[in-house]
This record gives sequence, structure tokens and C-alpha cells, in this order.
Amino acid sequence: MENPYDFAHQLARSIRKSEIYRELQEAQQEIENNPKYKEMISTLRQTQLELQSMSLQGKDLPKEKKEQVEKLMLAVEGIPPIMKYLQAEERFGILINDIQKIVFEPVNDIFKEKV
Repeated sequence: MENPYDFAHQLARSIRKSEIYRELQEAQQEIENNPKYKEMISTLRQTQLELQSMSLQGKDLPKEKKEQVEKLMLAVEGIPPIMKYLQAEERFGILINDIQKIVFEPVNDIFKEKV
């Protein structure tokens, strides 16, 4: 009989050995080693979260905040290590999302039958 826990651990090991994971780790380390880059990403994320929260609450987005995000994005686009990190993070997110869809197929099968 197959043990799902064994497969889950094998999947975790496989993810850690993947090129996408290693690229993200390397890019993340480069950001961690540069306080300016780390602060820029933190500020960008915080501002994006604020805008997203306001949007979800149905509030009008202040022009200043939109401009702040645009300026930060322009600044970030000019810094290759930050772009490398953001792109690696996006690729890793896609990988994890795809794996999640596959893993949840049996769950969907079960609950579709009961509906």
C-alpha cells in the first residue's frame, strides 16, 4: 500500500532540489545581503498590501499611494538583483500553485461527488 506521507516528504525533497527553488534561494540571499534592496522590497510589499486592502474594502485608492507604487516599481525594475528575486519568487509561486492543484484533485473528486 502506498503511503501518502512518504510521497509528501519525497515531494518536499524534490522541491528543495529543483532549479526554481535554488534560484529563489540564491536571489533571496543576495537581497538579504543588501539592506537597501531588502528595504525597497519591504516598502514595495507594504504599499501593495495597503492598496490591496483598501481595494478589497471598496475604498478609493489615493493618487499618492498609486504614484508611490509606480515610482517604487520603476526603481525596482532598474535593479537586476531585485528583478531576479521577484521573477524567481513568481516562478516558485507558480510551481507551488500547480502542485497544490494536483494534490487537491482527490479532495475535489470527493466533494464533487457529495454535492
